[in-house]
Amino acid sequence: MPYYLKMKKLTKLCNYRRKIRENIRNLRKSLTVLDQRIASMKVSKIAFNFNFFCNSKNIALFIPFDGELDTYPLILRLWLNNYKTFVPVIKSRRNKKMIFVRFSCNSILYRNKYNILEPFYESKDIISDLYLDIIIVPLVAFDQKGSRLGMGGGFYDFFLMNWCKKKFFIMGLAYDFQYIRNIPTKSWDVPLPIVLTPNNIWIFKNM
Repeated sequence: MPYYLKMKKLTKLCNYRRKIRENIRNLRKSLTVLDQRIASMKVSKIAFNFNFFCNSKNIALFIPFDGELDTYPLILRLWLNNYKTFVPVIKSRRNKKMIFVRFSCNSILYRNKYNILEPFYESKDIISDLYLDIIIVPLVAFDQKGSRLGMGGGFYDFFLMNWCKKKFFIMGLAYDFQYIRNIPTKSWDVPLPIVLTPNNIWIFKNM
């Protein structure tokens, strides 16, 4: 394929992905506080009713940002059931480096330069991915194959590269309306094996 056609195709792909992000982010932000609360409680209940955390100890998940599904009801349940929770901290945007640090009821949060909440931490709070059992990831959209569209930073795609060869398991968390039939993917996109929504458990063949 000639170079100019490749660039035209790539531009079209990027524009389509950008449009998906814009539309779904607007939908998320349009939800009322009550809608958000009901959805987050449903997902928390589903996660525990189906024993997704059995035989696990260290659970990594995210602090909600930009209208993402609220993880706090799930985090509270995890704490009440003696699980240890960890959340991401961005170390380098240029190198797409992200680490996970301990998050507890005593953690003090601040907003980083991207306006994302992160906990203050010490070196002892950092956990290696060798000791994580489950990583629950945020997303903007997912499709019928489990393809995940994130915010565009690439942090999770970089961190989760070759995840199936590691110890931990991954799953996505989203609203039902974040499902679309087909997401145009790029080579570095990491598909998900499971996505939990308030009304569904989506299981894909990405194990």
